[in-house]
Amino acid sequence: MLATFGKLAAEEAQMTETITNENTERMAKVIAVTPYMVHLGMEFVEAGDGYAKLRLRYQKENSTAAEALHGGAIASLIDTTGAMAAWTTAEILTPKYFGSTVGITVNYLSAVIGEDCWAEGRVLKRGKEVIYNDVRVTNEAGKLLAQGTVIYRIIERKQD
Repeated sequence: MLATFGKLAAEEAQMTETITNENTERMAKVIAVTPYMVHLGMEFVEAGDGYAKLRLRYQKENSTAAEALHGGAIASLIDTTGAMAAWTTAEILTPKYFGSTVGITVNYLSAVIGEDCWAEGRVLKRGKEVIYNDVRVTNEAGKLLAQGTVIYRIIERKQD
């Protein structure tokens, strides 16, 4: 009996890992093919359960005076990273679910001057439909540049 339970638990863990890997591949695809994300220079780095990390390449066309990255680009990075963290809790790119940002707050802590930055998003709380995420933006040295909260909603579509 115990051996059967152990085998079932191992099979379930393997199935969950397969679904997670497929979902992570889909998230990377979303970032790679969405025109706005491509235009800004976003790149998928990694994701796990309740976690996503994206990179924003520095591009002069996204900057203001003195090569400072525009706050709108940073806000877009925070929004997208929070959404990707939320999507680790559901199957992205399937007709079963639909999601959208409900709210976002951004706190700019230090300027991003002529350099790439990374955003790490973590799910703080997952309700039935609403997911609360914390996102931190840093430079390569790990300096905290911005912080945001993304409230995201994922709903299950009704099947006809």
